[in-house]
Amino acid sequence: MPTVLDRPPTNEPNPRTGRFLRRLTLATGGGMFIDGFVFASVAAALAGNAMARDIGITATWSALISASTLVGTFFGGLGLGYVTDKVGRRPMFTIDLSVFLICSVLMFFVTSAWHVFVLGLVMGLAVGADYSIGSPLLAEFSPSARRGHYLGILEILWNVGYVVAYLIGYVINTNWPGAWHITLAASAVPAALCLLARHGLPESPRWLMSKGRREEAIAIIERELDTTSDSDGFHAEEPAKTRYRELFSPAYLRRTVFACTFWICIVLPYFALTFFQPTVLSAIGLGDSALAGALLGTVIALLGAATGWWLVDRVGRRTILIWPMFGCALALFLVSLGHVLPIWLGTVCFFGYLYSYGIMSILPGIYPEEVFPTSIRTSGVGLSSAASRVGAAVGTFLLPLSLTHLGLSWSMFFMGVVSLIGGVTSLMWAPETNGANLTDTGHRDADAAGSWWGKGTLAPQLPGKRPAAP
Repeated sequence: MPTVLDRPPTNEPNPRTGRFLRRLTLATGGGMFIDGFVFASVAAALAGNAMARDIGITATWSALISASTLVGTFFGGLGLGYVTDKVGRRPMFTIDLSVFLICSVLMFFVTSAWHVFVLGLVMGLAVGADYSIGSPLLAEFSPSARRGHYLGILEILWNVGYVVAYLIGYVINTNWPGAWHITLAASAVPAALCLLARHGLPESPRWLMSKGRREEAIAIIERELDTTSDSDGFHAEEPAKTRYRELFSPAYLRRTVFACTFWICIVLPYFALTFFQPTVLSAIGLGDSALAGALLGTVIALLGAATGWWLVDRVGRRTILIWPMFGCALALFLVSLGHVLPIWLGTVCFFGYLYSYGIMSILPGIYPEEVFPTSIRTSGVGLSSAASRVGAAVGTFLLPLSLTHLGLSWSMFFMGVVSLIGGVTSLMWAPETNGANLTDTGHRDADAAGSWWGKGTLAPQLPGKRPAAP
């Protein structure tokens, strides 16, 4: 039976290809689901207070634990993305999730705050690796006209994972607060299922071609995609060495800065505000309804992500990045006026921020995969992901301190400034990559010729064609 993953538009892949892409999307999306799940699990366990009481978590340990998976993700994305460009997508795709599964099981047996911190750190390493492996692998198989559709599903699954975990934590905190071990260890279930789904998946044909292994690549293209290497620019992939310094070369430096900056400006406010969502909503004035309001907020962000997914291949990437980014800034500036706004209006503005965030939240799983070439794609995605996790960790660590010492107004104002910086950066540098194949969007000519950076246009190209210089 057809599903939302392979609903046929004009140029939808044939049924056999659709089945393969559906399986690959679920296998890669499982990693994103798990990332959202583990982040919310830790947040929910801390929000219940029972864990803090049972194992002696101080305010300092709470801040360290909340940032642990983000710090781990930084190092995982930074180092293991490069390793993946060197050794291939397929082996790393299994190793990272196996490590995550082991740590998830161990979470059930923690008896001290440092146990949670260390395991969160290692789980973050695995998640960081998966960020730089899963979405590039899916991007390298996906047809150009539907790439946003498939990649957008990954980001939706992150939000689904967050909502599901927060709901589980909410139920446990409400009914069995002493069962916080289950909340922490619950991510073992989706990790095991995802590991099974990844068994037997092939190597990326684009990566194989970038390493000169064309015959292997062509065999995979014909077997899994039921097409030839002439389609979607596969045949135009050129062998190239993986050099990390290429990310900072004149040809790719602006792309690297853009990918890091817009991702930081999306996640720094969001991770901080959602991790401490009950605290923020209490400061706005919800009181005893703050925990239920936080659960509603996660659902609103998910609805925003679904909206962005529906729009991404219809209106393009730039539109659903620039306007929602400015929308987030406006909403947070209004929340910062909470002392003069009615409680209901401050709450609506905060939820408006979450919805705007949701719309653009699918783009970190799309843009970085499109702007780097195959030889350094996972390196670029890993670096961007690592940079974003630094921002998220900083925001998550500083927000509770800011709320305590500066109050709600200044805290929300500073978060709004971050979104404003993201909006200005995106307005200046965000390209339109919609409909173009990865060989073209990642080629250095697209940047060096000035044909799309800073102008926001990259018209779909014929396979193997380079964007023309102006």
